[in-house]
Amino acid sequence: MPSLSIKLKTVSPLFLNGADKNQPELRAASVRGQLRYWFRAIMGTRIVELSKIWEREQDVFGSTEKSSVVSIRVYGQLGEPSEIFLLPHRSERRSPQKAFAENRPFQLHLCTHPGIEIPQEAFVSLKIWLLLGGLGKRSRRMMGALSATNFWEPDLDEPQTFITECKKTISAFAPDPEKLSKLYNQKLPSFPTLHPNHSRIVIGRKDFRSAQEANIALFSILRSNEFRQYERVFGHAMQGRRASPLIAQVRKIGGAYYPVLTIMRSSDIKDREWGTLNDFMSRCEAEFKGETVWGGRLAR
Repeated sequence: MPSLSIKLKTVSPLFLNGADKNQPELRAASVRGQLRYWFRAIMGTRIVELSKIWEREQDVFGSTEKSSVVSIRVYGQLGEPSEIFLLPHRSERRSPQKAFAENRPFQLHLCTHPGIEIPQEAFVSLKIWLLLGGLGKRSRRMMGALSATNFWEPDLDEPQTFITECKKTISAFAPDPEKLSKLYNQKLPSFPTLHPNHSRIVIGRKDFRSAQEANIALFSILRSNEFRQYERVFGHAMQGRRASPLIAQVRKIGGAYYPVLTIMRSSDIKDREWGTLNDFMSRCEAEFKGETVWGGRLAR
């Protein structure tokens, strides 16, 4: 298809900085950044060399020297921003900031030049982002969650349908198991990838009444006695910022809210920490009555 329009709606507060840092702004560049990230993650199931993935990424999404095959636009007014707590799990220092609230609709449009189809990799990256990712600040901690209202067939109206779609989307793009097993030669990849030997996705079946309630439940595990001492393992902003390897999101399915958790292994985190991250995912799987839908044990 040469073009695609998707109706999206915010599921949890959307914290986005615009030209004015005090005024949130939805920009196509923010969406493009997410599509690039998930493009690299899914291409890592096929290609080991990051340089080759970058080459293909530039072919699809462009670079300073090359125009993008895919044009990305966002339409719609998200209304006036509200003062919303960035850290709702904290009883103190909850940091209210301006953000777009839940249930704000907008439209995402992807198109190519006449006669050119949207590349398969771009379409798969879009699907995986809508399944696993978010947008804006704290999108790895259940903020910036989105839902698509006219995209999935069949509609993802119950947890099992969502789980099935997640499995189908990733496995349909990834090579067969024999080819997958030959990649990386037991070494950690240098970038986050959805290769099943280096990732784990857990989707919960326990329903929550709101995204905030799911967020509080997530942090009750993160800040429990079992994991609080390993706080830096989950990412930090002190003495050299490191993004969290945990992408914790939430999806609204059939009127309820469900946790969607992804971790991808890469060589920028020490081996000794992966056991802790794996234990965390197992704890979440148990407490959220969930299922590991892709990948497996992170400590190898």
